[in-house]
Amino acid sequence: MALMGANLGRRIWQRTMIRLACHDGLRTRVESSDRLVALAGRFVAGPDVATAQRKAEEFAQAGIHASIYYLGEYVDSEALVEENVKNIIAAIEHFSQTNLDWFISVDPTQIGYSISDELGWTNAQRIGAAMANAPEGRYIMVDMEDASYVDKTIELYERLVGSNIPAGITLQTYLFRTEDDFKRLAAQGATIRMVKGAFVASRRIAYTRKRDIDDAYLRLTLLALSPGMKEAGLRPIFATHDDRILDILTLVAEANGWQPGEYEIEMLLGVREPLQRQLAGQQHMVRVYMPFGEAWWPYSIRRVGENPANVRFVLRALLGKR
Repeated sequence: MALMGANLGRRIWQRTMIRLACHDGLRTRVESSDRLVALAGRFVAGPDVATAQRKAEEFAQAGIHASIYYLGEYVDSEALVEENVKNIIAAIEHFSQTNLDWFISVDPTQIGYSISDELGWTNAQRIGAAMANAPEGRYIMVDMEDASYVDKTIELYERLVGSNIPAGITLQTYLFRTEDDFKRLAAQGATIRMVKGAFVASRRIAYTRKRDIDDAYLRLTLLALSPGMKEAGLRPIFATHDDRILDILTLVAEANGWQPGEYEIEMLLGVREPLQRQLAGQQHMVRVYMPFGEAWWPYSIRRVGENPANVRFVLRALLGKR
């Protein structure tokens, strides 16, 4: 009974944080608050692409690579979508002039899919054209949003690949359907970033208990690191801070002949940085999700939603403490 209550409380907490993230009036007030800007400093690389580059260079000195992301979530106007697309393209052009190892994450809704599929695909092609001038090995990582966008997101990824635009796909393991999606895409030699899933979904389509979500992630981790997936050309990216999963995946990868660089571990900026450096020091391929931009509130409050312990950063910011 206590476990059921804890799971319900977690879902209510996540749902509340997502509502706060989507509240335009609150976002405007918060993002202009000098005190709360300190919260952004915890989870966000900086307000512009130049500060993102400096942060990426800082991590590169420790052997950690960058997954860059321009902040522009939950937009529903063509003007804001256009601003997002221009900044994403500018980031690609900027990072292409560096020697850094990076890929760029893109949300379908931030490039227009919340308005129309036609607008979203047109903008995806524009971003793909910019990637044509990027160094080899750089690509677009298609982010996964809430469950209502799964089919559109996978279709976007497949259209990019079908147009010879380098791309990877993010899958959320808390959804029941993900194992089938994973098997189909992995058999094609896809680059797949696996996340547990930060959104709240119905029990009809998703695991809602933490233990079940963790177990689902572990099952797909073991599948991803099987010899058959290696032969298929899968490149798995394990986006997790879970010690149990990290311990298991590193042992299984070695046992099944996966070499450093054939799989990756990805973590969030501002979360468990000593562990990131430790893993990189052990020759694991570690990448940090590195968002930048001025629209930092939706992203930062969702980090609080994922882990209530992160609320301490909000309180410290309100009190003017580092």
